[in-house]
Amino acid sequence: MADQSGELELEEFDELIEEGRWAAFKEAATRRMSRRLAEDGEVEEPVEPFASPSAFGAWSVDAARALLDLQFHRAATATLLPLAYLLGLAGAVAIPIVGTVGLWRVSAWLGIVFAVVFAVPLALVIAAVVRLLLEFVLNASRLAARVAHISDMADDLFQALSDVAEPVNQLSKDVQAVQFWRFRRRSSRK
Repeated sequence: MADQSGELELEEFDELIEEGRWAAFKEAATRRMSRRLAEDGEVEEPVEPFASPSAFGAWSVDAARALLDLQFHRAATATLLPLAYLLGLAGAVAIPIVGTVGLWRVSAWLGIVFAVVFAVPLALVIAAVVRLLLEFVLNASRLAARVAHISDMADDLFQALSDVAEPVNQLSKDVQAVQFWRFRRRSSRK
């Protein structure tokens, strides 16, 4: 009997191969894995702009491409953050200086008081706000990338479940077609 069940399993496996379900499942799994590997290969960390002169050149080229991407085909958040931060710091220094010079023209005493009392804290507050806003933008960008990754994983899971559902449905129909497993009701004897 063991040989018969072994032969039966081999015959079922051969039928599975002949029907192409195994090939379809294998092909779908290969497609999913190759797509995931290709996506992992495309992900690049942004170049650190101030590590070396060549890194600054590469970052400058990436930043220029990001600024000229009018259709928003690629995310440029991580690439443009250093530029935005530098411009924000320049503004944080320039605004108090302009205020101090403007008040200095009105009165030298007023310009000195503004520079000592208001300009330095104003510059620090503007720099802190710029930093916090840019970190918020960076974290939102990272979160969006993770959500996209989770969505891709859900699509892969749905596809895998769809690939499994068809053979399971066929197996269910085959089991229902087999009637030998049903037991006959025995009449009760009294």
